[in-house]
Amino acid sequence: MYRIFRECRVIIAFLLLSYSFTSCVSYKNVPYFQDLDTTQVKIALEQYRPQIVQPNDVLSIKVTSLSTESNALFGDNMTESRMGGGSNNNNNANTLQYGGFLVNELGEVELPTLGKIKVKGLTTTQVKDTVTALAARYVKNPTVTVRMLSFKISVTGDVTRAGTFQITNERVSVLEAIALAGDLRVTARRENVLVIRQNGDQMQFARLDLRSKKVFESPYFYLNNNDVIYVEPNIKRLERNENLYQNTTLIVSLLTTISLLIYRFR
Repeated sequence: MYRIFRECRVIIAFLLLSYSFTSCVSYKNVPYFQDLDTTQVKIALEQYRPQIVQPNDVLSIKVTSLSTESNALFGDNMTESRMGGGSNNNNNANTLQYGGFLVNELGEVELPTLGKIKVKGLTTTQVKDTVTALAARYVKNPTVTVRMLSFKISVTGDVTRAGTFQITNERVSVLEAIALAGDLRVTARRENVLVIRQNGDQMQFARLDLRSKKVFESPYFYLNNNDVIYVEPNIKRLERNENLYQNTTLIVSLLTTISLLIYRFR
């Protein structure tokens, strides 16, 4: 009986070793930037392109000056409030609801005193210059600040925390977006990360290989407003891991039961 008990322990150890070996074999597909030389300290990035204002964007536009009349003329929309929860299941933080200016379908915003201004196709810097020139007709040396309040990206698929994330500035990379989602799971296909981007009435698709340093050279390395990242799971790897885990758990349970019975009735 003792011999059987020892054999059971050997089988259990072998199964656990096999599971660990299988996990180590799949590790080669897990690290990012595998072709990055350990001595390489610099790499050229794809040139960042500023965000372009589109219809349905929300802009914060604040005009101030030394004149006491500026608030009365232009108002003050730089108010920001937070509301908890929300129905869209965001995982980053509380949903942000801003008091800004909505860009209408014609690509215009309507400001107090200044009226309707065409902003579609402009960067926030260009919007600032346009508003400054118009405000200078009413007050001396106006100071204008413009921010895009509605900048958000979505990450879904085989990640730790899928969701839609509000971006507080106008510059975010695909790596930062994945970090916001809690990183990729081990079973994710790092060589096939899909970026979905709307450009007017067209949808654009790009596939990125995060195992290669070439991802830094992609025009999709920096994300645009409303971009969606989809991370595809590796079905074969997922099924193999699940089957191995289930089989190992079942066999270990059976061997443990047998061992206990042998120990009790020896």
